[in-house]
Amino acid sequence: MSTFSSTVFPAQTVKGFLLALLAVLSMAGCKTAKTHSREGLERVSKKDYIGAIVEYDRAIEKKPDDGNLYRLRGIAKYESSDYTGATVDFTKAISLLPQDAESYKFRGDIKQNQKQYKAAIDDYNKAITFQPNYAKAYNNRALNKAKLRDTKGAIADFTQAIALQPDYSVAYLNRANLRMRQKQYPMALADYDQAIALDPEMDEAYYNRGVLKYTQRKRKDACADWQRSYELGNPQAGTAVQRFCK
Repeated sequence: MSTFSSTVFPAQTVKGFLLALLAVLSMAGCKTAKTHSREGLERVSKKDYIGAIVEYDRAIEKKPDDGNLYRLRGIAKYESSDYTGATVDFTKAISLLPQDAESYKFRGDIKQNQKQYKAAIDDYNKAITFQPNYAKAYNNRALNKAKLRDTKGAIADFTQAIALQPDYSVAYLNRANLRMRQKQYPMALADYDQAIALDPEMDEAYYNRGVLKYTQRKRKDACADWQRSYELGNPQAGTAVQRFCK
């Protein structure tokens, strides 16, 4: 008959092992709100917005009165096109942090997308009040003023955005578009030139500068801009080349 041998561990050793195992398991389930927030930011950097929202959910469970966490989750929801959820989070962030300029700005962006231009301007006003050097808030407020036909106010806001951030290529583009609609062609051209100098791959700036040049009967220059815009991925520019440059 064969026999089996077994090793008997002292009770103290077994107890120590179990305590160590319990400690490891406990630590695995005890991430802090700060850790979840940091992991949320990491997921956002990888454009994993759904994963980021899960991390912010867990962080908020641990720190439900932290307005910064609601703003961060709101941004992740905004990027994942959950605008209703994002609005709720930005509003909650503002209730906890009444001077949270970034939450006002993002909530304004959502209202702008919903064509609530006056309400959006109210939020941008708050963002600028609490952060006077917020170039994006000026730029976005200008877009809404333009929609409401406040051309003078829009130009002033685009100009202020540029003053605060001289390399703000999008603000130059937006001011150029508005100036072109106002038939202020020399100033519009200067703004398109600057937008392209700052961002040589801005296909919209090439396309719109081409339209301006074609309006001025500079067909060759217009076609060169449209061709470049098309090469950068703008199909509308390809249509313009086919129609006006053959």
